[in-house]
Amino acid sequence: MNDLLPDKPLRVGILGNSDIARRKFMPALVQSGKAVLVAVGSMQRERPSGVQAPLMSYRELVCDPDIDLIYISLPNHLHEEWSIRALEQGKHVMCEKPLGLCAASVNRMLETSVRHGRLLYENLMYLQHPQHKIVKSLIADGHIGRLLSLRSEFSFPGPSAGDFRLDPARGGGAFHDLNRYPLSAALYFLEGKTHRFLAGTTEMRDGLSRSLQAESVTDAGEGFSFLISFGRQYRSFYEIRGARGTIRVERAYTTPADMENEIFVTIDGRDQSFRVPPCDHFLGTIEHVCALIRSGSWKREHERARKLAELAGMFRDNCIERIAA
Repeated sequence: MNDLLPDKPLRVGILGNSDIARRKFMPALVQSGKAVLVAVGSMQRERPSGVQAPLMSYRELVCDPDIDLIYISLPNHLHEEWSIRALEQGKHVMCEKPLGLCAASVNRMLETSVRHGRLLYENLMYLQHPQHKIVKSLIADGHIGRLLSLRSEFSFPGPSAGDFRLDPARGGGAFHDLNRYPLSAALYFLEGKTHRFLAGTTEMRDGLSRSLQAESVTDAGEGFSFLISFGRQYRSFYEIRGARGTIRVERAYTTPADMENEIFVTIDGRDQSFRVPPCDHFLGTIEHVCALIRSGSWKREHERARKLAELAGMFRDNCIERIAA
C-alpha cells in the first residue's frame, strides 16, 4: 500500500452492498473532502442500484494496493474474517457493529490490527453527533448534580423477511444487532468502570433473540437499564438522571442528518431544554476516522471496542444464558 499523501483524500473501499452502505455511508462519503470512494466489493455480478463505483470481489477489494481504508458492512458473522483479511493486507478498517460476535473474536481482530499497525474502528456513528458531547459537558459541569442513572431504549418494527438479522446462523438477533447502542452510551456517560448485572429478561423466537432488557449497577453506584428489541414500535432514546435534574435525548441513536434535535433538560424542577442544529453523524464519523488514521493515534478507539465486547459478554453470560438455563 502506498504511503498516505497529506494533500490527498483517503481512498475507501466498501465491502458489502448493504442498505446502510447505500443509504447512509455512500452519500456521506460523497460530501466528505477527507475521503473518496474507489470501489465496492459485491457478490453480485450486475451493478447494484445506486452504486456508481467499480465493482470487485471481496478478495480483490482487500488486496487492492490503491485502497487505504475499507468500510465493512457485511452480515455480522463475517465481520471477523474480513476485517482480519483486510488488516493483514495493510488496510485500515471501519467495521459495522458488532465488531465481533464475542469478546474473543474482538480480541483476535484487535491483535491483528496492532500487529499490522492499522486502525480497527467499530462504527458507533451516533456518537459523532455533537448532541452527545453537549450532554456530556452538561454532566461534567455539574448541571444535574451527581450522576444517578442511565436508562435507554432502542426498538423498531423490523427487520423484514429475508434480512440476515433474522438468521441466527449469520449473527442475527436483537442482541448482536443492537447491544452496542446502550452499552456504548453507558461507557460514554457513566463514571463507573465496571458493571454488575442484577436482572434481565429476554424473548426468544425460533432460536433468535427478539427483545432483551437488563439492569446493572456500576462500581460508582450508578444504575443502568436498557431495552433493545425487534418487532416493537420505534423508540430510540436515553435519559440520564442526576441528583438535581435529568437530561433526555429522543432519536438519540438514529438522528436524521437534516433534523434539528432537542435536548430535554430539567434542573431543579425548571425546564432548560434547547435545540441542536442538524448534523450528519455518518459524515462526522468518516471524517473522525480519517483524522485518526492521519494522526496514527487510535489506542483509545481500540480500548473502547475491547471494553464494549467485554460488557456485551457480561450481559449475555449474566442475563441471557442464565434465563435460557
